[in-house]
Amino acid sequence: MMLLLTAFTFAACSSDDDDNDNDVLISETELVGTWNMTQITVNGQSVPLNGYAYVTFNSDKTYHIVFMDYDYEGTWKLEGNTITGVTPDPVVETMRITSKSGKSVHIAYSNSDGKKMEIDCTKR
Repeated sequence: MMLLLTAFTFAACSSDDDDNDNDVLISETELVGTWNMTQITVNGQSVPLNGYAYVTFNSDKTYHIVFMDYDYEGTWKLEGNTITGVTPDPVVETMRITSKSGKSVHIAYSNSDGKKMEIDCTKR
């Protein structure tokens, strides 16, 4: 996700900290696997990704992100509806699942560099 932000060098202007999504839970079993990023939204501008980006969460608590020419790895932990990832840089990435329907999730993303975006993902 960090590298998604490199491609979009601006951060979202508003913070969306609605506590109503705290009951959107995902288990580690549901999370492990590869998720295609289908769309990102930054500053209200949505961009379809059409298969150019994905994230794989492994059962050994590592993750791997591919976004166009970017490719990086990190470690993750899951607490409730929030995935916290740490890259070797280190950059801390927070991925809060705000909705879930079947194999699709909507994620509010932020990182320790101050970047924010919304990401729609579908599990393969």
